[in-house]
Amino acid sequence: MKFLKILGIIFAVISSLMGGAAFRLMEVLHDPNPLPIPKTQQQQNKTQPKVRVQDENNDTELAVSDNSEEESSGTSRSSLSVLIVGLDNVDGGSRTDAIALAIFDAENKALRIASIPRDSRVYIPGRSWDKINHAYVYGGIKLLRETLVNLTGIPIDYFVKVNYQSFPRIIDAIGGIDIYVDKNLHYNDYSGKLFINIKKGQQHMDGKTALGYVRFRHDPLGDIGRVQRQQKFIDIVIKKLKSPMIITKIPALVNEVMDAVDTDLAPLEALKLMQFANSLPPDRIKMFMAPGRSGSYKSISYWILDNNAFSLQLSAKLPPSEEFSLEEKEELKLDIEPSTEDYSEFDSDKISSLRDQIVSIRILNGDGEKGIGRRAAQIFQRIGIEVPYTGNAKHYDYKASSIIYSPDGGEEARQAAMALAELCGITNERLVHSDRSATSLTLILGHDKEELFSRLESINS
Repeated sequence: MKFLKILGIIFAVISSLMGGAAFRLMEVLHDPNPLPIPKTQQQQNKTQPKVRVQDENNDTELAVSDNSEEESSGTSRSSLSVLIVGLDNVDGGSRTDAIALAIFDAENKALRIASIPRDSRVYIPGRSWDKINHAYVYGGIKLLRETLVNLTGIPIDYFVKVNYQSFPRIIDAIGGIDIYVDKNLHYNDYSGKLFINIKKGQQHMDGKTALGYVRFRHDPLGDIGRVQRQQKFIDIVIKKLKSPMIITKIPALVNEVMDAVDTDLAPLEALKLMQFANSLPPDRIKMFMAPGRSGSYKSISYWILDNNAFSLQLSAKLPPSEEFSLEEKEELKLDIEPSTEDYSEFDSDKISSLRDQIVSIRILNGDGEKGIGRRAAQIFQRIGIEVPYTGNAKHYDYKASSIIYSPDGGEEARQAAMALAELCGITNERLVHSDRSATSLTLILGHDKEELFSRLESINS
C-alpha cells in the first residue's frame, strides 16, 4: 500500500508535467470506470480505439475509448490486482524479501492487501514445490507472477518492484517515521552487511533504521513477525503521506521513488489506482497475512498455507461502511458470544480411561507467553497426568495447539496421542502426528491456549 500511494503521487506530478498528458489527465480523473483496464484485457479488445499520450521518451498507450459510454463500460472490469515485491540484492543477485498482492475491488469499493510470507511452500511451475521467494530467483517477476496465479486463481494485471537499496532515501525524503517498537531488535550479519540495533519504545526512525525495522526477522516469530511489523509500518506511512507537510517534500520524493521502483504500470494507470485508493475510507482497506501454520518438509522449515482460508480472504466482501442497524448489531452480538460446550460425557470413568492411556506428557511453549508451560503442567497434574518436562518449542507462531509422538512407539503411542487430543479437544487430525524429534508424547501449546485451558479446567471441575 505504501508503495502504491507513493507511486500515485509521483505519477500524478509527472503526468501533469507532460504537455500531451495534461488534457488526458483530466479525462482520466472523470472516467466513469474507477479502475484502469488491465493490459491482458486490452490485448483481447483489439477493436477498441486507443488514445496515445506522448511523453519525451516514448508513447504510453491508454486503453480509454473515445466512443460511447456503452463501449467503455463493456471493457471495464470490477477488480484489478497488482503484485508488489521488495527486492534485496544478495551476492550480486536479487531475491524477494517481501511479497504482497493488492486487489482493487471496484464493485465492493474496497482494497485488500495480502502479505505472503517468503517461506510459504507453493508449487512453482516447472520447478515443483519450493519456497515462494525462490520463484523470483528461478524465473524473475514472470515466474513469480505465474506462481501466484497458480496459487490464488486470480489474474495478476500489474507488478511493482521496489529495490531496498533506495528504500532509506525514500523514508528520509518524507522526514522519517514515528513508530512504537514492541521489543529490542538486534541482529548483525557481517557477510550481508546488515546491522540492526533498535531499542524498544517510541522511536523516530530515519531511512536506514526503518529499513532494519521492516527487514528484521531474527526472533522466534521469524518471517511471520516481520510481516506483522511491515504491515504496522505501512499503516503509519499511509497516514503520514496524507499529511499536508509532505507536499513540500514531493520534489525530493520524486527522484528517490523513481530510482526505487520498477513497474509495468503506465503513469496514468497508476494515477487512476491512486485516485481509487484515496477515495476509500479506512474501513474499506483490509490488510492481512496469508493464513497458515509453521511446518517442515524434509527438515526444511516452511509456512504451510491454508489455501481455502486464503481464497476466502482474497474474495471476501467487506461489510457495508455505513453504521450497522440495531438488528445487524444483535446478529453480530450473537455471532461473537462464546459457545458453551457440554462436558457431561467426561465423567470420572472417562477421565480415568484417558489418563491411563496418556500416563505422562511433555509440554512445549509454542505461543511465547511466559509461564504457560508451568500453568499447563499444573492443570494436567491436577487431572492426574504427569508432566516430567516443560520447555520452549522451536518457534512461537503455533496458531493452534498440536500433539506429536515418537513413531518408534507404535500403535500404543498413537493411541496415547489420540487420547490426549480427545481430552484437549483437538479434532483436526493434521494437528496430531508422529515426529522424529519427539522423544515421548508431547503437547505444543499454541495461540489457542486459553480455550484449551478453559476446557481442561471445566472437565476437571
